[in-house]
Amino acid sequence: MSFIERIKGTISNPNKTMKIIAQEPMIEEAVMIVGIYTALISIAAYLQSYKITLVFEGAPNIPSSMQSIMTISTIVFALITPFIIWFIIAGVIHLLSMAIGGVGRFYPQVITITGYSMLPMILAGFVSIGVFLMMEPQTVNFSPANPGALNEIYSSPIYLTSEFVSIILQAWCTLLLFHGIRTAHNISSNESAIIASIPIAFSLISMAFALRGFGII
Repeated sequence: MSFIERIKGTISNPNKTMKIIAQEPMIEEAVMIVGIYTALISIAAYLQSYKITLVFEGAPNIPSSMQSIMTISTIVFALITPFIIWFIIAGVIHLLSMAIGGVGRFYPQVITITGYSMLPMILAGFVSIGVFLMMEPQTVNFSPANPGALNEIYSSPIYLTSEFVSIILQAWCTLLLFHGIRTAHNISSNESAIIASIPIAFSLISMAFALRGFGII
């Protein structure tokens, strides 16, 4: 089965395709999937740095050279983070599966399955790019009287809609991960469902705390 056929099968028939991927893991294909997602969110980070300008009242003006460094740092962070998250999720899933009697291998089996399960996040990357392309340039002024200035952005309908879409796509990732874990570790459906739900549960909790911190909920 070619890479393109695996991509199509992961979308149309995840149960069968994830079994094939677990039996014949190709780590380079998983790297490509995560790499595409990484490239997309890096573009989104670049757009964000130009669409949203942060101004701190009373603080000295930031030199243009420093602003460029901050932009580059944001993009570099976006390039690194998905790969770190990929390995952390794969490691946690593998350890938990082994703890309950699973028999799979971390490399290349689990790491490849986890990479394929991130396939829907490529669409999330396109959504993020679309959000910032549609967003009008904004200047956010922080001051003692307005410490929560970012709330205006994070509570906007377009941003909240993108977050909702992201959660739906993460739920899709969870479904793919469920099929992959069950096959790779030879564990029950219930055990696989519980373990596969951990990443999205963490995302939901993190989002809830963030929205609460911004005063949205």
